Amino acid sequence: MEETEKNFDIVCETVLKAVNNGNFPHGVLIECEDEEVSLRLAKLTANAILCTGEHKPCGECTACRKAIGNNHPDIIETDGRTKKSDAFTVDSVREIRGNAFIVPNEANAKVYILKNGQNMNEQAQNAILKILEEPPSYVYFIILTTQKSKMLETVLSRVSVYSLAVSNQSITDDEKEYVKEFVAAVLSPNELKLMEHTSKYIKNNRLAGRILELLSEVCLDALKQKNGFTGDFLFPDEVSALCGSLTAKSLMNLVNACNELCLSVKRNINNNLLTVRMCYELKRAIGR
Repeated sequence: MEETEKNFDIVCETVLKAVNNGNFPHGVLIECEDEEVSLRLAKLTANAILCTGEHKPCGECTACRKAIGNNHPDIIETDGRTKKSDAFTVDSVREIRGNAFIVPNEANAKVYILKNGQNMNEQAQNAILKILEEPPSYVYFIILTTQKSKMLETVLSRVSVYSLAVSNQSITDDEKEYVKEFVAAVLSPNELKLMEHTSKYIKNNRLAGRILELLSEVCLDALKQKNGFTGDFLFPDEVSALCGSLTAKSLMNLVNACNELCLSVKRNINNNLLTVRMCYELKRAIGR
């Protein structure tokens, strides 16, 4: 529980900085085993999005007072676990999708909090995917789930994932070295460095997927540091190097690129094609 709360503080600070900087994504997925903790983060995020104060959430404006009182008409909560069903039906998601195109009641935006997203069946997830791909400019979706593995890969590729989950998987010394080499290769002005490094994964897609997941986490930590968070990171030197060399936008592009490449690994993409895509997508993410 203590580690979950620590993760909450880190993610919360990153999310609020993104809202205040005006670059918060329209689709977000929050993963946490504790539903109350993830809902607390979702409500705070929704409050910040609708806040009219200078520093969001200010806690004093009309929007904040209504959000805190759970009676803001532009914050819509839907639960995927009800007495009638443990899954979002495709019809209920289509109704949400249709209502999303109706302009907000009071604020300049409206936020949908979809609780227990892991209970969305495949049809429902495909239905929500359509609006995640091209949402109205004033609509934000926050999907809560206890297991992001229950979500379709296509949905995960369209949202920014914030995980409060406590990782039980240890990192080996070899994996640490791979991550350090990978970060150095990504930042190197010599493009051959990245090609040389990614060639190590030609016969091991599983390893490629694992290192890409870790690289995504390191980039997220760098983004947190860029936003002013000073905490204990597993790869402090690499986090500092990324933070000092790349913009916040490039770091987020890297996170998204790593996540998309991880999905390619899960689809059993050809090994040679994977290494080529890794070089291309990662360099493109940082504008090189």
